[in-house]
Amino acid sequence: MEHSLLFTAGCFPYRLSCLQQDIARANRIALVAFPLFMVCRYSNFLKQVVCNNRMFLSMNRFSSKTPPRIGVAWTDPALEGKARRLARTMGLPPAPGHQCDVVLQLTPSRLELSCPGHPSLNGPVAVDFVRGPAGYRRRRGGSEALLRALGHKANRRTMVMDATGGWGDDALVMAAHGCEVLVVERHPVLAALLLDGIRRAAEHPATGEIAGRMRLVRGDSPQVMDQLRAEGTIIDVVYIDPMFPERRKSAKVKKKVQILQLLIGRENDAERLLDAALRTARKRVVVKRPAAAPFLGGIRPSHSFRGRTVRFDVFLTGIPAP
Repeated sequence: MEHSLLFTAGCFPYRLSCLQQDIARANRIALVAFPLFMVCRYSNFLKQVVCNNRMFLSMNRFSSKTPPRIGVAWTDPALEGKARRLARTMGLPPAPGHQCDVVLQLTPSRLELSCPGHPSLNGPVAVDFVRGPAGYRRRRGGSEALLRALGHKANRRTMVMDATGGWGDDALVMAAHGCEVLVVERHPVLAALLLDGIRRAAEHPATGEIAGRMRLVRGDSPQVMDQLRAEGTIIDVVYIDPMFPERRKSAKVKKKVQILQLLIGRENDAERLLDAALRTARKRVVVKRPAAAPFLGGIRPSHSFRGRTVRFDVFLTGIPAP
């Protein structure tokens, strides 16, 4: 039985015991501990699922040799109490003086990330689905190659699992074209930024309906897929955007990509993710790759759609609905 959760507007933990009871009644992916953000929804599609932060920080997906020191700061004295509660919830130290390499910073309007320990990454970044590059992609219509690879038809309901949520740019394009998107992100900082971006998009008239088709799950994607299969939940398409291989050319990668590399290092489980996706997606798995990169795991796809710089490999599955 579907069960919707309506969270209080704002982005701070509240009534943990009630939340645990509600999610247990929803009979969806299991709650482990510690809510990160609560978000007010206009649709019953979004359901926040929360997991233990210590588990996130020790996941073997990340192989960075020296993980960055991450702290939580605030820009307004009135936000100090909320920021400190957020820090306790995430198991991160308060960093009002920005003594850390990476700082998750609470402002009156949004949650943002800055990297004071890395001067080349100057200026804060945030997940913004209304304005900026993501908003431009949404208004422009997104990638034609991506949409063709998904096989989505305007008059059909397509349930897509974005198994590597990241900054959420591709998930936004999918949702803007009518897909219902389950966004899975394992890193707690990225999940925090994503959920804050969805919250703000839900409150804006231009993106409220789109945000209502996005659901965020914090967790390990293969484990989430195992749980969804056990419950008989239908996922039509699984989308995977693994960290691109290191460039041989000297051209500098985009700032957000550099921040991803700083936070998570090299991903070492993309092939495991593909294997789980092939057992989960009812219709197809779509893998995003650089245009000239080898196939993920050496597995030849059914077909591919090429953009100017990237390629979308499509693996048809044909798994019958339960």
